[in-house]
Amino acid sequence: SAGRATRARLLFQVLVASARESINICSPYFLPDRSLLAELERTARRGVPVTILTPGKWNNHPITRLASRRRYGRLLAAGAEIHEYQPAMIHAKVFIVDRLWSVVGSTNFDNRSFGLNDEVNLAVLDARLAALLERDFAADLESARPITLDEWRRRSYAERGLALGARLLERQV
Repeated sequence: SAGRATRARLLFQVLVASARESINICSPYFLPDRSLLAELERTARRGVPVTILTPGKWNNHPITRLASRRRYGRLLAAGAEIHEYQPAMIHAKVFIVDRLWSVVGSTNFDNRSFGLNDEVNLAVLDARLAALLERDFAADLESARPITLDEWRRRSYAERGLALGARLLERQV
């Protein structure tokens, strides 16, 4: 939460809030807290393309995946794109904003990374580096499946029930 925010958490929030052209996120564990989720929604609603790449079925933490997928609806309804990587567990942690800012490191978009784990990131203001990372991000999207709002709304009752159960463990995963 913003009350106990780490520097990484504040950096992510500020970059999302200040984005004008684009946001690309690759995170194996995508569980933004309420404030960061709301900021991503606001950014997408103001017309900034927000693209999220996260693991598909090859996720090594099924509870985290369930909790993550529970958030998709709000983001998809706001206009964000969400893609699930198909070939394997994607473990890259890359955050690119406005084709200018790049953050690479060990931080996931989740509470553990922002408040519990010891993480390290490199935040770089450089269009050339951002272009290289954007190229890799686009290549990874080629192996990902886009999730639509309609598809998300039609998810099974089993997934919905398990996601509610996963909600109880979100702060731990």
